[in-house]
Amino acid sequence: MTTKMWWIAGALLALLFVAAVVSLRSTLDLKHAEDRVDVQKTAAERSEQAADKLEKTQNEQRAKIEYLERELEMLRNETRRNDEELKKNNVGVRVARDRVERAKRTRTIDKSVDELCRQLESLGHVCEAR
Repeated sequence: MTTKMWWIAGALLALLFVAAVVSLRSTLDLKHAEDRVDVQKTAAERSEQAADKLEKTQNEQRAKIEYLERELEMLRNETRRNDEELKKNNVGVRVARDRVERAKRTRTIDKSVDELCRQLESLGHVCEAR
């Protein structure tokens, strides 16, 4: 073998070595990239699960809010009806109080029917209540 062939063989060997190193480096970079992709996929799945959980919670809260709003509206309507009834009752109570006051102001007679009949007879009137 000549020197020229040794140089060519050495260059080819160096080229093979460089190709092997580049291939190994490329393979390692690809493996690291795949690992990062797997980590990102796992993180994305966890985020998606958390988002699903939050969405479910949000839907539950929205349903509760709608239920409470309906209940509140029913209570408001019932309160409105009760207020109207109270106003009507207040008018009735006021009228009853006025009647009681009027009755208190009228003069009452503390005599029994027999006493009144005797007084009428003494005045010359016939008493039919006996």
